[in-house]
Amino acid sequence: MVGATALLVGSCSSDGIYSVPLPGGANVGDHPLHIDVRFDDVLDLVPQSAVKVDGIAVGRVDSIDIAPDGWSASVHTVVNSSVKLPANAHAEVRQTNLLGEKFVELSPPKQGEPEGQLRDGAIITVDRTRHAVEIEQVLGALSLLLNGGGVAQLQPIVSELNKALAGRENRVRSLLDQADTLIDGLNQQVTDIQRALDGLGTLSSRVGQQTEQIGKILDELPAGIKILNEQRPQLIELLKQLDRVGQAGFDVLDKSNDNLIRDLQALRPTLQELGRAAPDLVTALPLVPTYPFPDEAIKSTFGGSVNTWLSVDLQIGTLLSNLGVGKPDPVYIPPPYGPPVPVNPSNPYYNGNGPRPGWPTVSAVPLPPTVVTPAPIDPMNPIGSILEQLGVQPR
Repeated sequence: MVGATALLVGSCSSDGIYSVPLPGGANVGDHPLHIDVRFDDVLDLVPQSAVKVDGIAVGRVDSIDIAPDGWSASVHTVVNSSVKLPANAHAEVRQTNLLGEKFVELSPPKQGEPEGQLRDGAIITVDRTRHAVEIEQVLGALSLLLNGGGVAQLQPIVSELNKALAGRENRVRSLLDQADTLIDGLNQQVTDIQRALDGLGTLSSRVGQQTEQIGKILDELPAGIKILNEQRPQLIELLKQLDRVGQAGFDVLDKSNDNLIRDLQALRPTLQELGRAAPDLVTALPLVPTYPFPDEAIKSTFGGSVNTWLSVDLQIGTLLSNLGVGKPDPVYIPPPYGPPVPVNPSNPYYNGNGPRPGWPTVSAVPLPPTVVTPAPIDPMNPIGSILEQLGVQPR
């Protein structure tokens, strides 16, 4: 009798029967959380419906109003404060079974990381809410498909396919086999394709980093094209001149072909000998920068002085002999490889290698008898040796 009286009194209040909590509902505690959930469509959700988390009732729908924007519904829920949800939680109007009651399901975001904590007075916006598909919507779409919908359009499509494939079964089968081979090859090259796409991504990133430079180039490109267009006659004339130069060079090479071949053949022995002497050249090249003081001179260097012995022969006969006076006429020596090379007639020594008629020659001067120079008494006094060879006795 008391329960019936309470129910009667509650139903007569301003909120009606919806203000009466359902028996056996969720315990929201003494200090529940008031969460405002915005939906674009709440279907037939009513107050006092359950609010669940992971299928467990943790609160109830307190009231449903129109949101301040005038286009969405504002569902005021009361949730037990022991429930821990992130501040970016999502909400969904769901159904217990095919013809069951509606309830609000709260859950963490399925994409992205949870942020913060859902607190009293929080608002879950429309972009984080949705509602499940109702059976009425499924049946309505199915009836549209069956009654004059897409099913009726399948018959002419199937008929046309049968006409197109009639008598071409082997070609279609071969096409399918080739498509299977292509797909298999692509599947084997997934890593290479992914690497190529990554490379394109890296290239796009670098191009994006150089957008300013590319923009400058594109801005200056019209001016460069304009200059090239202005210089087009000169460029054409340059190409014509290059063509004439190339033709002249071809004529020169064509006419001097035989001489060029002979010159190259004459160079062959020299290059061969140079190749044989390559090891000696490699050994001698390090000594070239040290000329005239090789590395061996370092051993005789002590501080600021160098110990050395110098022998100078100032005899007139020796000097003239070194200059070629009294030497026999030069003799022509043919090359060891290949045919003999003709001697230039302008050379005063040609044919018999004798002096050219009418040219002055140096007459041979009789050499004095060779005098054996005695060894110096004091090897550390080279000046005395020079004076002795000059006929001057040192004091």
